[in-house]
Amino acid sequence: MKKINKIISVLLALALAIIPSLPILPASAEGGASGGGEIVGIDYSRITQKADGGKRNYPVELKLGNLTFSGELIGEIGITMEELNAIINQTLSEKGLTAERVALVRKIAERVQSDAKLYWGDQVAEGLLSYLQIPGTAFSVGDYYDYVVHDDLNPAAFSAKKAAAEDAAKAGLKAAAKAGGRVGRVAKATGNAVGKIPMLGQLVNTALVANSWLDGSKRFDEYLELLEENLAIINDFYAACSRRASDLAESRDEGSTWKIRFDKRKNYRTYNCTFWGIPGNIMSCEISGTLTNSGKGAEGTYSGTLWLEFSAVDFSQVENNTEKTSGLKPVITPIYTTGGYTKTSDTGGKTTLRCESQGQLTFYIAGTEGTVKPNVVGSLSNDKEITFSFDRSFEWHNERYAALGSHGITEAVVTGNSIDSVRMKTFSKVYSDNGRVESVESDETYGMDPGDVLAPLDSDPVITIRFS
Repeated sequence: MKKINKIISVLLALALAIIPSLPILPASAEGGASGGGEIVGIDYSRITQKADGGKRNYPVELKLGNLTFSGELIGEIGITMEELNAIINQTLSEKGLTAERVALVRKIAERVQSDAKLYWGDQVAEGLLSYLQIPGTAFSVGDYYDYVVHDDLNPAAFSAKKAAAEDAAKAGLKAAAKAGGRVGRVAKATGNAVGKIPMLGQLVNTALVANSWLDGSKRFDEYLELLEENLAIINDFYAACSRRASDLAESRDEGSTWKIRFDKRKNYRTYNCTFWGIPGNIMSCEISGTLTNSGKGAEGTYSGTLWLEFSAVDFSQVENNTEKTSGLKPVITPIYTTGGYTKTSDTGGKTTLRCESQGQLTFYIAGTEGTVKPNVVGSLSNDKEITFSFDRSFEWHNERYAALGSHGITEAVVTGNSIDSVRMKTFSKVYSDNGRVESVESDETYGMDPGDVLAPLDSDPVITIRFS
């Protein structure tokens, strides 16, 4: 029973600490990979700090009015497989161990675990058979089993006794199975267990038990002693690897530079706007830049410059309705209503509008759990540079008095290089019935309402970081 308790205690230790390495076995040179592959013989599941990376990312959102841009909070943390392997090799060297020795002890542990099951099966078989009497004798099948399997006999006598014991056991089982009560139940259970648990002398054929159980039991004890001597050493080895890997990961986390980065290639957005009083125009906006934490770790104060680039995508609504824009409508409307003119030509180039803007933002991240919305200080509308080009030509004819030999022509060129004004040059001629020609020229600048063409710049920036 003491031996069984000893086996159970070792098996529990194996289950909790998955076996390990041998000071008694001869040492060899370090084996396994020192790069990105796993070192053969090392159980990486026992090292608590995993090689998960070098980087950790969290999604970030920046809102400017109705526009939402995507960024990421990036930190150089964790350790790589190369670094973990370097820690393992260093620890092996310092403790006088090798990966080969660790792997060898694992094999021994697996063998001991298997043989422990066989030993336990032997005890069960002997106990079951002790209930079965050998017909015509005072002995049970269990007595015969114990005598043949466990006594120290010479090979020739052992073979003969073993065969006799097996025959007697089979006969006893067969007879007992027909009986009722406890004996019958035990016999049937024992018969059903054949093939599932070692019995009737089969233990002597296992890898560790040679010609006698006593010899196998002695070897089994030797294996147990090896494991008991090495278990503490191996546990210490894996604990040291875990501790060193964890310390490296934590020091990198504390010493790393965390950044929030907005990639221009991932942040192209479009939006509708009203320009010069005409709705339905389309602008685009791109954002880029980096905000850097001045401290260590993910928490701390972030600051940096972000760049915005705006561009006109489709301003055909303004181009097709120029005479109805906010600054020109009061001037051109009389041409239709009181002058009796009809538009006969409306041509021009494509409107271009570009704006580059930048600004510095600063905020503090106090925690790294859940969703964080820091208080942002700063604006993105600083150092704004706008490039604008508008060019349109019109022509109106008045044929109201053509039958009397009189008509009029008005031509206008509207140009602009500023989003809040346009210049309109007009040239009008009136031909009277007596052949007289009257000409009128004008060159005026009219104020225009740019509307919400650059609305995102008028909005306070809102930052959201999701750590969950």
